[in-house]
Amino acid sequence: MAEAAGKEETTPGTLKEKAEESEALENKPSPQQSQQTQGKEDSEEELECAVCLQKCVHPVRLPCTHIFCFLCVKGVANQSKRCAMCRQEIPADFLDHPTLLSSIEAEKEEVLPGGYQWFYEGRNGWWRYDERTNSDLEEAFTQGQPTVTLLIAGHNYVINFATMRQSRANDPGLRRKVKRDVVATVAKGTAGLSDRTLKGQSPPRPPPTRRGRKRKLTKTN
Repeated sequence: MAEAAGKEETTPGTLKEKAEESEALENKPSPQQSQQTQGKEDSEEELECAVCLQKCVHPVRLPCTHIFCFLCVKGVANQSKRCAMCRQEIPADFLDHPTLLSSIEAEKEEVLPGGYQWFYEGRNGWWRYDERTNSDLEEAFTQGQPTVTLLIAGHNYVINFATMRQSRANDPGLRRKVKRDVVATVAKGTAGLSDRTLKGQSPPRPPPTRRGRKRKLTKTN
């Protein structure tokens, strides 16, 4: 009787509880899985730009590891030449050879209804506006606004839809042509990023300049 009383009584309720505990242990993520999940969450948080306080558009990573929109970095680099977070100096050639995050390379640009895209004139060709600016331009245009002022790379620009010109608000003399065309229109790239860079290909670096050999002059009598 004493021995029987010492044994744990097994009931259907007890079996169910043990089965639930076993299932919970099996489904519990391993430490490695927990680290991967945390890393993914941290990565998503990093994609919020600390300059514009919005989701990064074409996020780039500075040598100091801080991440910003490419155009936000461009504006900061042209003004202070230092990271907006840690104040570390931005390399002089960073805008020509940016470290573009791989996550954005596979992300498709938003296509406007009707398949239209806004472009601005550059040297020897046209550039696409980035997705966010493109959307703002299209919204103002379809609403019939004569002009719209947008913050681009740290400067306010006024886009006039009647003249199809973009000018800097504090320096109207700095202006360029803009156009609204089909998405398939040939362009150099998007927002200053060449198509090669957006596809993950390193842009070609200029060849080193060759110094001519100085000829030794002989003095003649």
